Amino acid sequence: MNKKSILDLIKKHQTSFDEEIEFQKQIIKFLEENDDFALRSNLIGQITGSAWIVNKERTKVLLIHHKKLNKWLQIGGHIEDTDQTIEETILREVKEESGLKDLKLLSSSIYDIDIHTIPPKKEVTEHLHFDIRLIVEADENEDLTPQNDEILDIKWYNLHEVQNLAESNTSINQSMKRMVDKMIAL
Repeated sequence: MNKKSILDLIKKHQTSFDEEIEFQKQIIKFLEENDDFALRSNLIGQITGSAWIVNKERTKVLLIHHKKLNKWLQIGGHIEDTDQTIEETILREVKEESGLKDLKLLSSSIYDIDIHTIPPKKEVTEHLHFDIRLIVEADENEDLTPQNDEILDIKWYNLHEVQNLAESNTSINQSMKRMVDKMIAL
């Protein structure tokens, strides 16, 4: 994957959230200093891609309960050798992890960015995921068939449910509150 295209995408991202502005600076620095930005052998971390999946009415979001992290999260994952763009990474991950086929990328601009720590597991040390998130529309009536053993559950949540869970429950990633706030403001 072309590093320049990811750098350009991140540099164009505009946000009013202070935390996200700081993440943007850190991701740019990481990319400028690391040519192996997508490789799991990079002990600092990797650029990853995630989808904020919404229904057609923009009232619900699709989340997975991640087994290893024991958190409800948006679908996403690592860049693979076959991925030419971050959009390809994200759409591939959604199809693999949810079984959804009818997907619509609502914008090629970044919806959200985040940096989060991935705990150590077996031979893999603790590292960071520098996560680029795009917004994707899906049909909430399409059958969900998770195809990944790291997924404990998959569920459509009302936006206000996610917001309430993020405020009261550590099993919800706090960055989701920011993404819900953005969705409500649309």
